Amino acid sequence: MLIFPSVLLLVQREFALSYVELGILANAGLLCYGLGALPAGMLADRIGGMRVLAIWLLGGSLACIGVGLSTGPWTLGVGLAVLGLCASLHHPAGSGVLVVLRQTLGTNVGRAFGRLGILGNVGLAAAPIFATAIGTRWGWRAAFWAGAIPGFLLAIPMWQHFRLFGPPEAARCEVPPVERRSIRSAFTLPLLLLFGLETLMGFVFQGFTTFLPTYLAGQAGIDGLTAAQVRRGGSFASIALLFGGLGHLAAGHLMKSSRREVIFLASVVFNALCLFGMGVTQGFPLLLFSITLSFTHFALSTMGNTFMAFQTPPSLGGTAFGITFALSFGIGSLASSSMGLVAQRLGLPVVFLVLGGVAIGGAMLVAWFGLATGAWSAGRTD
Repeated sequence: MLIFPSVLLLVQREFALSYVELGILANAGLLCYGLGALPAGMLADRIGGMRVLAIWLLGGSLACIGVGLSTGPWTLGVGLAVLGLCASLHHPAGSGVLVVLRQTLGTNVGRAFGRLGILGNVGLAAAPIFATAIGTRWGWRAAFWAGAIPGFLLAIPMWQHFRLFGPPEAARCEVPPVERRSIRSAFTLPLLLLFGLETLMGFVFQGFTTFLPTYLAGQAGIDGLTAAQVRRGGSFASIALLFGGLGHLAAGHLMKSSRREVIFLASVVFNALCLFGMGVTQGFPLLLFSITLSFTHFALSTMGNTFMAFQTPPSLGGTAFGITFALSFGIGSLASSSMGLVAQRLGLPVVFLVLGGVAIGGAMLVAWFGLATGAWSAGRTD
């Protein structure tokens, strides 16, 4: 999903597209990424997360091949939409597995989400640097074709594991009848507030990942579009995203703290401050703010997932995370097109200022979440 933002400038040059048009293309993939999440979560609860993950790996790789074969903006948009639809299977299925495992992991489920996030950030950080390196040498289509290889290699072993052993969560999926609650009754106020937070932070994530490589490339001090400019933007974006893995690691440990809600709120506020900093700085300070943003944002991902696991009944793990990612990536997908319009009219720095304002709204929801769960009560014990 991060290949397209990494080769944005190359696509722009070939098809002579504006930032708005590029944002709409990104929007096509991200919208399907979000819309498919809810049915993906429900499917994972029904047939097992491991099987759904295998389907995603194969389908996503085939979609990457299709994107690489596109001949114009319309076929590119369709290809990105199919890729987003296939990719929507990943998060609800994988997170649903961990929700079920919460019954044996207990509070260590935060560390599990953190470790999973670290590995995810390896891929996130690798995408810009590898995609731009391949794209500037062999063309942006080759970057998508290369991106299809890992999925093809992993799909068969994943499916074979399911066929031979069944889903690893099967043995733990028996839920007492008293815990078999409907989706409607499971929607407590704290869970609804987490849904709202994930929606806003999903908007922030889609906005800054879509334009981060291009923004950093523009600050490289190289006039005109050159291969060096594209590679430098991709390299800086990779450096920033790589630090997100440390955020996951730190958050996984911090979620065992008795004051985890306070840490949660402070992290959202700091996330907003980093976005504001990116909008008003250049050069090394900009890169530093980007790195810090990556650290705090991905730490928030682990924190949010952990709180979600605490608030979700095991029998509805996939469904709850499906709703979460449908909101986060569905509504969040509007960031690429709306922020593209902001960039076109007001400039790329303003994009990050606007996203900072959205993050402030997320901080208000976290404050309400702490109030709803009694976290701000003096003398509360865990």
